[in-house]
Amino acid sequence: MAWHKTSEILRLNHSSVGQRPRRLPWATTCAFIVFTCSGALHAAEVTTKFTIHQDEPSLVHVDLGQKGQSHGDLLAFDALVQATNGEKGKLSGFILTVDIPEKDHEIFQDRIVSMVFDLGDANTLVISGKSVYPHRGELEMVKNNPQIRAVIGGTGKYIGARGQISTTRDEDGGYTHLVELID
Repeated sequence: MAWHKTSEILRLNHSSVGQRPRRLPWATTCAFIVFTCSGALHAAEVTTKFTIHQDEPSLVHVDLGQKGQSHGDLLAFDALVQATNGEKGKLSGFILTVDIPEKDHEIFQDRIVSMVFDLGDANTLVISGKSVYPHRGELEMVKNNPQIRAVIGGTGKYIGARGQISTTRDEDGGYTHLVELID
């Protein structure tokens, strides 16, 4: 009789062990639903927001690769800037052409932008991202058409900065940069 009870216990334990892997996907699915509904995957909240006005930039076009507008062309720039929080400084950067339209109806080209706002006292914001520029001979962005790029870091009081920047070319030839930082 004791052997029969031991055998029955082993059989039950063995069958429940075999069922555990089937329960794992269910438990994982439930955990995922709870995690996603908890707000953990929602966008981070903007904690700092300010505007930087940029004067008209000094531009230098470097024709690389094929003659004329082509992949790899570089545009270097710098300009004086002033933030709404009173900081003043200089913006320096470069724009690399990465996609030239091949069809006549395509009027924009893609460029990778890298720029640094030096706001004095070792306070910098580092920006990077892709933007769309006119294809037909224009060096600068279309006026009043914002481009959004990532804030990927910084130094000084902006150490480890994360967020985004929305850049708009103004009617006067300058630019407005809306900076949104998250914790």
